[in-house]
Amino acid sequence: MGAQRTDRRLRLWLAIAAGVFVWTVPASAEWSASLPMLAACRPATPPELPQRWHAVGLMMPFLDGQLDVGEFVYDGALPAMRATVYGLQSGAVDLLITENDTYLLSGPHRSPTQCTALGRKLRPPSAQWLATESVCVGEAPLEEQAVQWWQKGGFEPARYWVSTGSRLPWRTSFVSRALDPAIIGDYAMTYFPAFTPLPQTDLAALRDRCAATAKPGGAGISAAVPTARELMAIGDEAGEAERKERLAALIPGLSHGACARVNPVRWPDRFVMTAMVTPIKVNDNPYSALIYYDWNGAQTQLVLPFHGSPPILQGIISLKQQVGYRLRHHQSGKDTCAADLPGIVRPDWMTAASCECKGVVSRDSTLSPHGDSQILSCPIKGQGGRIMWTWYATNGRPIMFVEAMPQSGGVMLADYGDWVPGQTGRASDFELPKICTPANDQDHAPAGDAPSFSGASCSDCHTTRQ
Repeated sequence: MGAQRTDRRLRLWLAIAAGVFVWTVPASAEWSASLPMLAACRPATPPELPQRWHAVGLMMPFLDGQLDVGEFVYDGALPAMRATVYGLQSGAVDLLITENDTYLLSGPHRSPTQCTALGRKLRPPSAQWLATESVCVGEAPLEEQAVQWWQKGGFEPARYWVSTGSRLPWRTSFVSRALDPAIIGDYAMTYFPAFTPLPQTDLAALRDRCAATAKPGGAGISAAVPTARELMAIGDEAGEAERKERLAALIPGLSHGACARVNPVRWPDRFVMTAMVTPIKVNDNPYSALIYYDWNGAQTQLVLPFHGSPPILQGIISLKQQVGYRLRHHQSGKDTCAADLPGIVRPDWMTAASCECKGVVSRDSTLSPHGDSQILSCPIKGQGGRIMWTWYATNGRPIMFVEAMPQSGGVMLADYGDWVPGQTGRASDFELPKICTPANDQDHAPAGDAPSFSGASCSDCHTTRQ
């Protein structure tokens, strides 16, 4: 095992030193893939939001449902925020959130005709989303967007991606609902194709008019702090009437109707890809990964995780038929292996798991620079409305995967990099180290190890024993 480990580390280290992984499969064909790495943050001080800003968000909910699009106008001098949310398929809600009240606005977006006071349900967002103790864990491009990866100090269930150019939010991710920032924290993940400073807003006049003329409301709103979805259920005829027009203006090229012309994605039987992976424990730093997949030959999905700069191999994740192994390298030099993962992911997992296209983003838009892409919602078997979100180019190239409201160990978020379909590693790369294999039965866990992350909920996507 020591010789195998040394040889593997040497080959991988030489490849990393060259900047790419290059294998020959077969000898006459060559492919390469670059391992994504986080560079040092420059600057590493928390970015400051402008006093007034306007943002547009593509929002993915925690539980099964449609995509929403939000428009936000914030004025920190008051403070107040107007949040207008449109369902990509149906529904609309328009809110004014002040220090003293939350108002439900009725009428056309440009000229609301009525304010309904709901009480102090929500609060305007903090002036700064990232406090001084926040940590920047690195910067790296995602698609063509250069971003810094931020998290608050301690065990905070949120991450923030900030554009390195503007130093304004580009994406947020929450493990569970967050009340700050209001409305945005109601969603597992939000992309901001637009986030810009404003010289002034009209929120002061709207606040004063609502305070003077608002009718009392709140009947039928059972939640102490209602979500955007709960408020959307009240109904807004004027908002629904202009919903499609407003959606086209806010995120051009985004459509649910276009889902009818795209097919479910099926993984090729062999591929190589790289990814930046964010663990489920939000106080763990992201890590780079090289992934080999061979469904018919080795019947293995091999993940090689790297931490740090220069990158250091942390172990091996080997998902085989019905069982997955985690081998960890320790500083003491003693490796450990546990067979506590589900088996290899099925190539047709998106069909088997009844994934549903929730939106298509057209080529050359801010969110899809390389071609048309689709956003899919995938229910987690036997877990109510819990879902996974995954984003793919319509040619099959993976872009992003996230488990909403995660509850167990594993990957919370994967941002994919290079994609090489039709190729994979050499046969020797898929060999399971002896430390992971019991001498008497190669299909079961090593003695003393009981599977803990594999269960019936995994069986639509992975091969499992259940």
